[in-house]
Amino acid sequence: MAAIGNTDTAQLAALDSDLLLAFVTVADSGGFTAAARYLHKTQSTISLRISTLESRLDTLLIERGSRRLTLTGDGETFLVYARRLLQLQREAIAALGRSQPVTLRFGLPEDYADTWLPALLERFGARHPEVHVHIHCRMSTELLEQLEKGSLDVVLAVQHAADSGGRPVATGEVVWAAHRRFTLDAGRPIPLALFPEQCIYRRRALAALANIGRDWQLDSTSQSPSGLRVIVNQGQTLTVTDRRSLPENWRALGESDGLPPLPPAVIEVHRSPSLMHPAFDDFVALINEVLEEGDAAG
Repeated sequence: MAAIGNTDTAQLAALDSDLLLAFVTVADSGGFTAAARYLHKTQSTISLRISTLESRLDTLLIERGSRRLTLTGDGETFLVYARRLLQLQREAIAALGRSQPVTLRFGLPEDYADTWLPALLERFGARHPEVHVHIHCRMSTELLEQLEKGSLDVVLAVQHAADSGGRPVATGEVVWAAHRRFTLDAGRPIPLALFPEQCIYRRRALAALANIGRDWQLDSTSQSPSGLRVIVNQGQTLTVTDRRSLPENWRALGESDGLPPLPPAVIEVHRSPSLMHPAFDDFVALINEVLEEGDAAG
């Protein structure tokens, strides 16, 4: 097969956006199955598009037969150009000035919405008034499931695994927290108010208590940060939160109170590979900007 560098103009002209998008999405999502979910196509359709693209380029782009998707040398080279071609297409459509209603579906945990969302929406709205941002607040695990199903475009989430596929943009200090009236009784199990089982804060907190042999009891569970605040404000329970989200009438507790340290939270941006609007690139860049400013202020 011919190398990418030998591909002629006629071959490049035959590369429609569906083929390019399928290839970029497979590369970004790590496989044919995930790409099919992102693009709302069958896996066989995605496979056919990759095969068609390879045929038109007269080269192999993806190694077959391995557990993990691997691009060939030509695949790595062409991925750079495929991204550029799709970007040029987006810019060309935007340059026509034919404004169509555009919605960006953005998901993030509710407690981070309070911290970062106002500045993010204000800046993005000033730059892109033609884009409506639909906000979806849920727990990180639920948001990532919705992203994979194609229901969201961009997600800001807490990292649950090192191979999550997101891009780290900030780190948050996670602390034990309670209302200022709360008194921790060393002789009794710790009364806790936490998020549901899928919450990474909850899992880490309970694991930390188990490591030091400290007894605890789960008094309350809420999926909503607002619900947890109401519960903790009664002054009877302890919870876990990012220090940025600590209300003024709460206090952080730590090792001096007999509590184990908690690992920090890595905040990541996850983006659907199928995004096709230039304003979305700016939105992701603004997430980085707002979070960096927050870290600097902290």
